[in-house]
Order: sequence, then C-alpha cells, then structure tokens
Amino acid sequence: MSSQPRPPNFIIFGEMGVGKSSLVNLIAGNQLATSSSGAQSCTLESTEYPVTFSDPRLNVNLYDTVGLDSPSMNSAGYLDALVKAHELIVSLKNRGGVNGLLFCIKAGRVSNTVQQNYRLFFEFLCEERVPLALVITNLENEPNMDDWWTMNKAHIEKSGIDPVTHVCITTIKGYQNAYEARYLESRAKVLNMLRELGNNDACSVDVSSWFARVCKKLREFLVPVKGLGRSRQKMLQMLTKRCKLRKEDAVQLLRRIDADEEKLGT
Repeated sequence: MSSQPRPPNFIIFGEMGVGKSSLVNLIAGNQLATSSSGAQSCTLESTEYPVTFSDPRLNVNLYDTVGLDSPSMNSAGYLDALVKAHELIVSLKNRGGVNGLLFCIKAGRVSNTVQQNYRLFFEFLCEERVPLALVITNLENEPNMDDWWTMNKAHIEKSGIDPVTHVCITTIKGYQNAYEARYLESRAKVLNMLRELGNNDACSVDVSSWFARVCKKLREFLVPVKGLGRSRQKMLQMLTKRCKLRKEDAVQLLRRIDADEEKLGT
C-alpha cells in the first residue's frame, strides 16, 4: 500500500477585510474559517486549515495569516504580524516547503498599502522564491469577472505586482444565493489554480542565506550605514527604500526576526 503524497502548502495573505477567511471556505466547500473584525482580531498566529477531498491527491494545507492593515511600522502589532509570517514560512521548510502564496486583494485600484504588503511579504520575507498567485475578490457584480483582469492588468503591472497566475472571483453567494453561479465558477477556478501550483515543486526559504546572515549580528545595524557590511546595507536599503520603512522601524523588524530565528534554533 503506497502512502499518499504530502498535501501542498499555500499561505494566504492580504489586508484585513479582503476575504481571506471566505477564500478558505470557498476552497473547502464549507465553513472552516470565521471572519473577524479588527477589534476581534487579537491573535497574530496563522491558522492552519487542512482541506480534504474525496480524491486525496487534491488535498491542500491552507495557512491563513493575520490581516496586514496599513503598515504604520511603528505599530508593534504590525511588526509582530510580519515576524509571525516569517516564522510560518521558515517552519514550513520542514513540512515540504511552500507551493504558493495567495495574495488576496479587493477589486479596485491598487493602493500604496497593497504594494507595500506585497513587497514586504513576497520580496522581503519570501525572497521572491515562492510563486505568488493574485486572488482578486468582490467581483460578484461584474457581468464577466475575468474582464476585471483585462481592464486592470496594466495597472497591476505598473504597481510592481508580478503574479505567476491570477483568478478573478467572488467568495460570497449573496442574499438568497443570488451569486451562487458565480460562486461555483469561482470555486472551480481557484481549485484548478491550486492544482496547477501544487503540481510544481515546493519552495523553501533558506534561512542560511544572506537574509539570515544579515539578522545574526543585529547590533551592527545600530552603527552608521557606511559602517555596515554589503549584505546588511542591502537589507536596510530594501526595507527603507523599496518597502518605504523608516530606518529605525527596519532595525526593529530585523531585531524581532533575529530573536524569532534564535527561538526556532535556526
């Protein structure tokens, strides 16, 4: 009797209120996740949702991360959320790696917050190694949901967001199931996307890479930039220029990640 392959791992991230929990429920076909308001969202831990199907080859593990609200990086909560996300990404290295990032955004113009969250999560935390799929929600009122991508693709690209694939969906059935047909269409599109991503090799963020080396001697971040090593200077520049963080906030973020890596024994 042959053992079944390990289910692929997918991390869901995005701002609070974009429909991450509803996406989990759409994929599962039932109510697994509960949406929470900002006032109720008191935990920064990610939530794992193993989703099983009649065909075990289609099983997936979903990890719903805390909503990343407007990144005012002097907020301890936002920094902690990023550290917890980093901890999740590193821990999945021992569970088969990450098969994809599911970046949820609401249909509309791409805000600065969306861009910054993309850069912090995909470019900084995942080192651009993990395939990213863009999931555009709130399209239940569109005559053709896929038309949104046709009309907004150039805007997405100009915003610097570069997904390997995308889906335009709704995660709600609406009052008296008014959007049920589009809901079922959306579920089929998302499941097909996960199947394709899951067929590819999983990725692992190597904490022995330059990212981890930058974090190891954190006190060196407290000296002037001109005194930093090349890799440390590169990290500071990435956080301050690319991700638009203040230098002191970038130092604080790296300090927390460094402490977290020591806890994990990496």
